[in-house]
Amino acid sequence: MRDPEIIETELMEISAIAEDTVKFERIVAWCATHPDEVPFALHQLLGRGAKRPPERSET
Repeated sequence: MRDPEIIETELMEISAIAEDTVKFERIVAWCATHPDEVPFALHQLLGRGAKRPPERSET
């Protein structure tokens, strides 16, 4: 597996793409090119979502 910082940089570049179709194509291409890194990438992305504070509802 490559350096985790390189993987995270690549994922951040893909996530910055505004057009959904292009973003999807890049994700598919990235996964096909680096299949052994997909579990690590998912772990990183899911872990990042868990770090967000819960949204407050005004009820």
